[in-house]
Amino acid sequence: AAMRMRQLAMTLSRLPKHPTQNAKLEQYVTDGDSAARWLMAVNEEEPFEEAEGGIADLAAGNGILGIGALLLGAPRAAFLEIDPDACAALEAGLEEHCLVGRARVINSDIGEVDPEDFAADVVLMNPPWGQQRRSADRPFLEAAAAAAGRSIHVLHSSGAAHLEPWFADHGWDAERWMELELPLPRTYAHQKQRRAFTSAAMWRVRKAAATKAEAE
Repeated sequence: AAMRMRQLAMTLSRLPKHPTQNAKLEQYVTDGDSAARWLMAVNEEEPFEEAEGGIADLAAGNGILGIGALLLGAPRAAFLEIDPDACAALEAGLEEHCLVGRARVINSDIGEVDPEDFAADVVLMNPPWGQQRRSADRPFLEAAAAAAGRSIHVLHSSGAAHLEPWFADHGWDAERWMELELPLPRTYAHQKQRRAFTSAAMWRVRKAAATKAEAE
């Protein structure tokens, strides 16, 4: 049975939380409602169950994106996350939903893993935005471009003007197609307000040749 957005949002909101949000790693967490809206929209365009080569969730945190994709029918998922505490939360979430057999968790720095280890049809990611440390997202963009067979879906700061030119230089077409306000938890010292929001946008990225062929 098709999973409804509200049901998916509630399920994702209840996943074990990302335990230690580290401002240095810029772990801006995707909330359940935002993740569900985004994943349902992606799934309508390119059903996860048809991603025979699986999906990869980079900078996975508690695995909210990849677990959502598995719940929507992705046959398998690889998760890459540097923070061991986040990996423990991720593994607990996989166990809770009986998804362990379809998942692989790689606890490593993105720069120390061969992208072939998480090669997938579809890459999903909410990478570090690079607001604290310029170009913090670069290794993730490079890894996604190397690992993805079909498409990449990126959640990033709505001001990220560099994504489209960067992907174009690497043979991909990036299109900004969704925007939302991401609620920020009060976990960072540099956030003073009670409930802050930040503007985020989603890009869908496809191999340039595939996009041209569709246009013809």
